[in-house]
Amino acid sequence: MPHQILPREAYTSQTWFQREQETLFDGHWQLAGFDGDFSETGDYITLRAGLTPLCVVQGNDGELRAFKNLCRHRGTELLEGRGNAGKTLVCPYHRWTFGLDGQLRGIPDRAECFPDLDRKANNLHGAAIGRWKGMIFVNSDASADFTAWISPLNTAPFPHDINDPALEHSETFTYRIQCNWKVFYENAIDGYHLAYLHEKTLGGPKPGLNEWEQHGDHLIWYSTERDGIRNRIPMFVEQQAAGTGMKKIKGADDPGYGGVYMLYPLTMIVPSPWSLTISTLEPVDATTTILRSRTWSPKSWWSYKEPLDGTPGYDPETGLIESKNWTDHPLETGDFQTEDVWVCEKMQRSMASPHWSVAALAKGAGAEDPIRSFQSQVADDCATE
Repeated sequence: MPHQILPREAYTSQTWFQREQETLFDGHWQLAGFDGDFSETGDYITLRAGLTPLCVVQGNDGELRAFKNLCRHRGTELLEGRGNAGKTLVCPYHRWTFGLDGQLRGIPDRAECFPDLDRKANNLHGAAIGRWKGMIFVNSDASADFTAWISPLNTAPFPHDINDPALEHSETFTYRIQCNWKVFYENAIDGYHLAYLHEKTLGGPKPGLNEWEQHGDHLIWYSTERDGIRNRIPMFVEQQAAGTGMKKIKGADDPGYGGVYMLYPLTMIVPSPWSLTISTLEPVDATTTILRSRTWSPKSWWSYKEPLDGTPGYDPETGLIESKNWTDHPLETGDFQTEDVWVCEKMQRSMASPHWSVAALAKGAGAEDPIRSFQSQVADDCATE
């Protein structure tokens, strides 16, 4: 029987979290944004890969480049959030100026203060960048091989195109979840809970009628309820959607592609005949995680982009979706994401007990085998010499 690999400290200890920041997130590929986020020279996005701040910038030539978001003078972060930097990147501290290609262009009082400085030796440190299906990924390791990381997914069907002008995207839904990022990730790849926690929202399928398939570092989920034919949605969801008039995405009606793509370690993609949702996990500390989600769907009278104010736990003052703002019990909301947040926070609270332990994991590719595989990856990435 498969069993738990990671210790409790992996989910509760700030020391373990710090190790992940240094050895797992810094040096792995992370989703930075989408093609549609960049249209003009100087457009930029910032993010963090573990302890390292990064930025993606559109240059004068229209190319996207990734850099470590650190001024070469004193290491100050150059950019904040997202926006347009204009024609150059200017450090707010001492106004060192870099081109959109990362080259050092100007230094105030250079002749007086830095007479011997080698300008070419002080260009921005680069980071690696890769593009896949309209998504932009970055890695703090400038020599990282994006093709090696993403190519295992190229053998799997994926009919969705977020650059299709027939699709519109939602606002970004930002969840602040009181659990370790791995608790949420493990819940997402747990096929055993689908028929129980989500009985009224997803309706299963039960173990043996769904499976997770490994593709390199990544996992893809399929329903196998229909005579073993791989499908992208549970049969229950398909039946619930019948007759609703929801407009389907061109090319996404036929089965064969997966219903969840987990790109290790922090990206989740959920395609369906009606929509495509892409989410990123942002570990905040040992017991807090930010989840950001954006959904693409066809332009129609109905779409998957329900307004934020209709989401359980949404606070317009903070822009965050949090369990402390729930007004109904999670199991009464009819929202499977709320159900997942609820159970993950319950799990995190229970881990504070010295009596917490894990029995054998449910055997099967449509049960809890994927959790063991994931934990092995994390353990390897966080191994110390």
